[in-house]
Amino acid sequence: MRIISVAAPGNGSGKTLLVASILRAFAGRLSAVKFTTVFKDGVNCPRTEKACACRELHGRFTVVTDPKTLLMEQTDTGRLSQAGARQVLWCLAQPDAHREAWDHVRINLLEPTEGVVTEGNTAIPILRPDLLLMVMSPSIPRARWKPDAWDLARRAEVVMINSFNASADALRTLAEEVAAARNGELPSIQDVSRPLAEWQDPGPLTMLAALMGTLPEPAGD
Repeated sequence: MRIISVAAPGNGSGKTLLVASILRAFAGRLSAVKFTTVFKDGVNCPRTEKACACRELHGRFTVVTDPKTLLMEQTDTGRLSQAGARQVLWCLAQPDAHREAWDHVRINLLEPTEGVVTEGNTAIPILRPDLLLMVMSPSIPRARWKPDAWDLARRAEVVMINSFNASADALRTLAEEVAAARNGELPSIQDVSRPLAEWQDPGPLTMLAALMGTLPEPAGD
């Protein structure tokens, strides 16, 4: 199983946009798994989801497979479905239950040889992805950053800064911080909502194509 994981410092950084761009580039060749950690406090629920995670969790973890829920408009899972995923799964888990949840997904819901793109930070140490992409945005207040943000930024094969709705000064400041954390390696600055083939930096698409063993779909197809 080939696993591509997308992480971010916090909600609103562009994770779903980036995952959708990857799915469009390899339409029909990847399944998508969205991981959500549920704290049962109502504070950390994804604000973009109409189906609140606190209400969807039953037991230590729940994997949502119901198309009616997954295809709801203006939700992350709906966007991933529309982007060309083979299938979309929404995996909700208590903070210490991600391993159980992933074992269930991997064994019962995915084919051993298929490609998977995942969204969410907490499950990454369990997934041990073949390719880790970190997307960051200067528009997200530091108070909303997750504790693992810089650790994942240092570990990722690719760090990109989402340029959408960000000033040049803010982009430059965050790029310098990322470079300092990665021994001088500069991040890729991109509007992650755009097709990967249109990015000025071809590096991420080249790495994805090498992992997939196939060329991406032409932009617009």
